[in-house]
Amino acid sequence: MGVAQVLGEMGYRVALLDRDPEGSAMGWQHGAQANGTVLPYQVIGPMEATRLAETDFLVVDTPPNDTRTLQDTARQSHVLLVPLLPGAGEMDRLQETVQALSQVDLQEGVQLGFVLNRLEHDNVSGAMKPALEELGYPVVAQIRKAVDYQRAFGNLIPAHLTAPFKAALETLGVTE
Repeated sequence: MGVAQVLGEMGYRVALLDRDPEGSAMGWQHGAQANGTVLPYQVIGPMEATRLAETDFLVVDTPPNDTRTLQDTARQSHVLLVPLLPGAGEMDRLQETVQALSQVDLQEGVQLGFVLNRLEHDNVSGAMKPALEELGYPVVAQIRKAVDYQRAFGNLIPAHLTAPFKAALETLGVTE
């Protein structure tokens, strides 16, 4: 939601394709509609994607641990942002994701970045960025765990929480 919101607020036409069976993006949109909040992007499901009007950016929310959906999406993408939470278990899942991506013919010049999400002020969170960088995985954003972010569900993300998304897009050359 953060990437789609930042791009939409910059004036781009943005659609967010929710391919996650849990439907968190759709839930976010329904909450926004119930609150009367206008999101700067449209949220669509797979069926709506087949008749999508022209957009500048299509942001895709893929389910975790679904290799087929990940590979299908990656094949068609120019930028890949891989979110992960702090912890050893997440590092194991990350290896599966990287392995799945390595088996795909990616677009020429595709940009790849890793986003550390829900970081806390603890040793595990602090160790994540150096560990990823040691593996050669570029960390393009770090998002702190924040109650304000959880409260934003179904609304706009507060401006003070969108800076990491802006930084990730700038780092990957998507925006200036």
